[in-house]
Amino acid sequence: MRSKSEFMPEEPIKHLLVLMAEKADPEHYGNLLRIVIREYFIPKILDHIHAPKNLEEAFNSLATAIIHDSPSAKIAIEHFKGTPWFCRYKTKEDTKGFFWAEVFAILFTIEFINVMTKTTWLPNSVAVQSSNIEPMLEVFKGQSIQFVSDRNVTAIELSDTILNTPVILPASFSEKKASSTPKKRTYIETVYLALTPYIGQPSMNVNEAAKVLNTSARTLQRRLEKENTTFKIIRENIMLATSCRLMEDARYSLTDISAKLGYADIAHFSRAFKKLTGFPPKDYRKRFLDRSTS
Repeated sequence: MRSKSEFMPEEPIKHLLVLMAEKADPEHYGNLLRIVIREYFIPKILDHIHAPKNLEEAFNSLATAIIHDSPSAKIAIEHFKGTPWFCRYKTKEDTKGFFWAEVFAILFTIEFINVMTKTTWLPNSVAVQSSNIEPMLEVFKGQSIQFVSDRNVTAIELSDTILNTPVILPASFSEKKASSTPKKRTYIETVYLALTPYIGQPSMNVNEAAKVLNTSARTLQRRLEKENTTFKIIRENIMLATSCRLMEDARYSLTDISAKLGYADIAHFSRAFKKLTGFPPKDYRKRFLDRSTS
């Protein structure tokens, strides 16, 4: 997330975040999520918010932006007994990943409201789909929010007052206009897609990569430097994404995976994976192996 030009599949990142959450103190991990939401995710989503008059209009724009990025996602403002609630609809799963995704959604909604309204707003009540909410209570320790578990939807209590609060977007986002032009593939995306099939070749250095891309090694290095990255980082990210995908497939052993990625043995692969993620590959495989694969 430090560089806008990095290119990584979503699923391995989600899985690694779950592993981090399982090993971290919930309150500390919640604070880390708040920082990332404020500094990365909200500025990114604000690109899709166009001159709302109040928070309710901002939520409508948010719903459209989320559907655009994640077609399976659905959010909406619903009224129950005259009270507005911000609702997130998602099929419940009894997994750590689902729990932390729910925590993220709640934190994002609260931070989004506070950025849009320039307040320090907190909801009175939150309904969650998860059953075990003890870690969630740790994340929101010291905040007077009432949580209700085992609901059919994730819902955050709002009020007509907060929905009618005027919104003033930061100057850097207030003048952006929606564009119907399809987004072009970036140079970095092109590099990743071109080099991924060759990641298992031990000879895949910057010179070989340049041949695949039909350019010179110097030109490739100069272009990557302009994009604030290097061939080493790209190679590591491709290795990480590919190894995570293969480890989720029961057809491949760790020996198979290390060989496919061009490592001399499992030990070399394990050290490289742990250096990038903080976790040995056997931990990732144990947690996310798809045992249904035939």
